[in-house]
Order: sequence, then structure tokens, then C-alpha cells
Amino acid sequence: MQEEQTEYIPDLYWEQAGVSYPYYPSVRHRKRFIINAIKKYRLKDNSLIFDYGCGVGAILKEVKKVFRFGCEHFGGCDISARAIDIAKKELDTPYLYNDLFPVLNRRCDIIICCEVLEHTKDYFRILLWIRDNLADGGRLILTTQTGRIHRSDRYTGHAQHFEIAHLKAILRNMGFNIEYASLWGWPFFTLQKYLTNFNFGKIRNNYLEGRLTLRKKIVFGIANILFYIHDLIKLGPQIYIIASKERSEQK
Repeated sequence: MQEEQTEYIPDLYWEQAGVSYPYYPSVRHRKRFIINAIKKYRLKDNSLIFDYGCGVGAILKEVKKVFRFGCEHFGGCDISARAIDIAKKELDTPYLYNDLFPVLNRRCDIIICCEVLEHTKDYFRILLWIRDNLADGGRLILTTQTGRIHRSDRYTGHAQHFEIAHLKAILRNMGFNIEYASLWGWPFFTLQKYLTNFNFGKIRNNYLEGRLTLRKKIVFGIANILFYIHDLIKLGPQIYIIASKERSEQK
């Protein structure tokens, strides 16, 4: 039987999944990767960390907590007005935008682009915006997906997945130096994706959307522990990349 196709509507998605989303095991591990990546770099007193496609601000809240940043040091943008409204309730910063290509009044030291590029065919323009809004020597911390597009991916509006070698080549051609690039997520995240192809409606209703129940907390907690094994195996559907923007004198 042919699967029913439904349109991905960002505002509706964040309305339905916004409460549970920060607790998804894959989301928690991406956040861990991003925070650990930021810790490697010495931040200046006036540093700005910007999350392109920040959703409800889960990563920015972690950045604020871990680095004890004031509101002038972090910000983000998202095409979902609903997501930005949720983020603004917990993040007191002037740098939150409901915009695809916001105009910033300063360059960013670090730009996070977490699970964004797979959602649009116009991803090249996003990478150009990131390059143009990074300070010379600034870092891009990028996560996206590779491999087959599963039902859970279509649910969140994935338009395409990438080959890691091709994505690295695109970044190099745009003036980035690749500092780290790896696959992640085998075997358990891979298995999770395949399991969602069966009776996805039940999985969506019981785990992806709605309030955070005790059952969700237990299931998410067990999966989160299992997912640590992925750090040892450089395979899987997740792409992690850290890239630095070339300094102008190098060009």
C-alpha cells in the first residue's frame, strides 16, 4: 500500500512536537556534539554564537547555560514563527529572528546549522549566508543527514540527504577549511530510522508529539545511553562537520 504523503508545516510541527523534541535521543547527542565542539575554541569577550534554524531554541538554551552567556552573545533564526515565539519566552536576546536570511549588524564567531540543509533544495543559499555572516576564522558547526529518507524523515520535511564527501567539497569550494567530518549513528540510530517505517502513525502519536510522559522519558533515556556507542563507530545516517572560514589574507 502506498504511504500517505503529508505536507510538512513548520509551525504545526513545532506546535505538536515542541515539548518532546529536546528530549529525543538523537537531538540530545547532536547538542552534545555541538557543545563539545564550541568548547574547543577560545571565545572572545564579544563573541556571538548564532544558531541558523534554531527551532524552539533548545541548543541556544544549552549554550547559555554551559557558557553562562549574556543575551548579547547568542542568537538564532527560524522560518517557524511559532518556534521563535517559544524560544523568545525562555531566551532574552535581541538576536532571534523569524526570517530565512536575517540581516545581522555584526559577524558571528560560531554559526550552528543543525538539521537544516536536508529540509530545502535551496541549501546552497543558506551556506552562502552562513559564510558571509561568519567572521574570518569563524567556525561552522554543521549536522545533517545521509542515506535513505525514511518515514520519520519525511514527517519532518526532509527534501534530500547528502553524501559526506560531496558536502565537504561544497564547503571547500566556498572557502571553508574542514576541521572535522564524520558519520555517526550506527547501529541504534540507524535501526530507529528503519523501525519508524512500520506503523509510523502510532510512533508519531506515542513518542514524537504531545506532552512528555513517563513512558517517553524512560524510552528516551534508555535510547540516549545506547546512543553513546555511536561515538566509537564512524558509520551511520548522521553527518557531523566542523569547518572554519578562511581568513581574508589567505584568499
